[in-house]
Amino acid sequence: MIDRNDVVNAYRMFFGREPESEAVITHYTTEIPDLNALRTLFMNSSEFRDSLERYQPPRMPRLGFNGPLMSVAMDTDESKLMALFDKVSAQWLHLGKTEPHWSVLTNDSYYQDNFHMNRDAFYGSGYPEVQMFDATLVRANVLTANLNRCVELGCGVGRVTGPLAERFNSVVGVDISPSHLLVAKEHFKATSHENIEWVHLDSIASIQNLGVFDVLYSRIVLQHNPPPVMLRLLRDLLNLLRPGGIAFFQIPTYKAGYSFSIDDYLAHPNVTDMEMHYLPQWHLLRLIKECDCEVLEIREDDSTGLSVTAVSNTLLVQKAIHTFSDS
Repeated sequence: MIDRNDVVNAYRMFFGREPESEAVITHYTTEIPDLNALRTLFMNSSEFRDSLERYQPPRMPRLGFNGPLMSVAMDTDESKLMALFDKVSAQWLHLGKTEPHWSVLTNDSYYQDNFHMNRDAFYGSGYPEVQMFDATLVRANVLTANLNRCVELGCGVGRVTGPLAERFNSVVGVDISPSHLLVAKEHFKATSHENIEWVHLDSIASIQNLGVFDVLYSRIVLQHNPPPVMLRLLRDLLNLLRPGGIAFFQIPTYKAGYSFSIDDYLAHPNVTDMEMHYLPQWHLLRLIKECDCEVLEIREDDSTGLSVTAVSNTLLVQKAIHTFSDS
């Protein structure tokens, strides 16, 4: 058996912080059988892997700096765009029915057979991510006092939605998978979060039904959509931002050897496997400008887990505020 000190020391050693709550400590002391199991759980966690990534010595330059041009088809008609979206929707409907938590964080601890032992750790992992968001806002000198309505694209089962709901007056959790949303709603029945609205994105056009908002948050989500879908989703969402509103999102922008053909992609069925896609960075930066937004910060991240052969970016952008004189 493990005791309270074992759990506290594990948090300090592996995460460099204190446990989220006494409830989390109690969970581990009652559900984890021994120190070996506790160590394995913490070492396999995404938070620990991220910390290792941060403290590793500098690596050789990424291949993306001298890699070749990607061949990525972007232009398509509305019917094919809908077909691309529907294919992704089918994949995530399946993942939500079979492994809703693992599909959000691909860690063995979060398979359904193991999840009852790791529920608190899973939902607790959303807090460090939102703290990173907080730090980005501080660096960019963005004040949040007037930012009230937050849209989280790809909320999944609500792992980050709860922490966001503690920061904004209203949070809209949007997801392509009704299966994931059912899990999220069930989880939040037992919480005091009454400012969360859940929205199923049942078509690419239904983004317009969200109305205007002040904050867009989306991480490890856009990467699972084909490039034309990424571009359309981002365009519609950035256009719905209020003046002065902000968007914090992650998106892969390069991988050596990646190519995308719309017709080839649609010709090969895939209902069961999670996919990774890349939107060329120049498309992304041009879109941000077209949507009257300014990049406040752009950083390379390791969200894809392919940091040597691929490039992923996390961006903070802000919608312009136009003032007009009477002259």
